[in-house]
Amino acid sequence: MGVFQGHQVASLLGTLIMAVWFILPLIFKKLEIMPKIGRGMKFWDYFLVYAYALLIPNSTYAMFEIRHLLYLDGVADLLSISSFVVFGSLSLIGLLTTIWGIRLVVDHYAKSKKERAIYTIALSTICSFGAVVGIMQFASFPAILFPPVLILCGIELLARPHLILVALATTLFLFILNLLLDYFHQPT
Repeated sequence: MGVFQGHQVASLLGTLIMAVWFILPLIFKKLEIMPKIGRGMKFWDYFLVYAYALLIPNSTYAMFEIRHLLYLDGVADLLSISSFVVFGSLSLIGLLTTIWGIRLVVDHYAKSKKERAIYTIALSTICSFGAVVGIMQFASFPAILFPPVLILCGIELLARPHLILVALATTLFLFILNLLLDYFHQPT
């Protein structure tokens, strides 16, 4: 399909599509097929929750596309307006869909402020560590089909402490951003 400033265009489009994938809870909620969590879960509910948990980091991975504007990594090393528009827009879309997706899930399942905080920190952690695993060139689809891939991802991540710090900082950022949104916009 081509290359844009050292980055495959097909990969950029795939990242965009997977970032938007994170708004599936909105569609599920509208269709009234949001899976249950806890007692009374059906097999299909377990599968949906599992698949969703492995796919939600894709929007946070899109947020990390800003790295191409910040580092000399062979992509967008010669900065231009088009590189800021493409990578900046993709990062912004990733951030917005990450926050929106977390809030949709938390709004649907949380019954108290304590549950909101627990679900928010859990989803922020999943998003952050999953996105870092994506930076390490692991994809979420093999993990859905073959769960031991998650163990391999964990082992690889332990060998890169700097990426663990990036994931922890991103978790904290997403958690604080969601808390601020809760503070200024009380959920209904």
